Amino acid sequence: MKTKNVFMTCVWKDLIMSTFEVDKAILIPYLPVDTELDLYKGKAILSLVAFTFSNVEFFGLKVPFHQNFGQINFRFYAKSKIDGSRGVVFIREFAPKHLIAFVGNKFYNEPYFFKSIRLEKHHKNNNVQMSYKYKNSTIKVFASNLTEDLKKNTLKHFVVDRYIAFIKTKKRKSLRYNIYHKPWKTQQIKNWHIDNDILKLLPPDFKNLKHLSTYLVNGSQVKVEKGMML
Repeated sequence: MKTKNVFMTCVWKDLIMSTFEVDKAILIPYLPVDTELDLYKGKAILSLVAFTFSNVEFFGLKVPFHQNFGQINFRFYAKSKIDGSRGVVFIREFAPKHLIAFVGNKFYNEPYFFKSIRLEKHHKNNNVQMSYKYKNSTIKVFASNLTEDLKKNTLKHFVVDRYIAFIKTKKRKSLRYNIYHKPWKTQQIKNWHIDNDILKLLPPDFKNLKHLSTYLVNGSQVKVEKGMML
């Protein structure tokens, strides 16, 4: 697919998506202008996403020493009041690269922070163990290497199949980034673990989160394009 305003290409892979129900009132202040909560069966959904960020290029240029590292972000689900398009809103994003955090904040209005995120991946027979660590806290899964397609009208499809990010700016305007990639698939999880301290990376008003699900998503190459301002 040809795009006009692509500023970044990269690979997002080995995504652990852990999803929680959250009080709707907590999310309202984070909504960009002209967006509203996108609910799943009446529930407001928050996801912790840990993933591997690799093969990074900005405007076609590779960034040295930024070719394979872990990231963690927290996001929720929103839709445009203007055209009904559905996407995500980032609450906080963490990367172990100062340049990524600086560029994300300064030029793309994203809530990035520098944190030392470490990743580990081990294969055993037809399974994989994937973990992301911050200090002494870990989010990890043990899963099959076999993949399966997303099924529509499921929570898994709701949280994974997203191609737009709505960004709240300091000037009370909203930006929109279009994210292009092939449909992702999930891997069957056999067990998972999340240290509670990982959730402390959220702002302090995020309390009483109810865990709903955890998935391992294979990921792919992606292109990120700056779209129309809402």
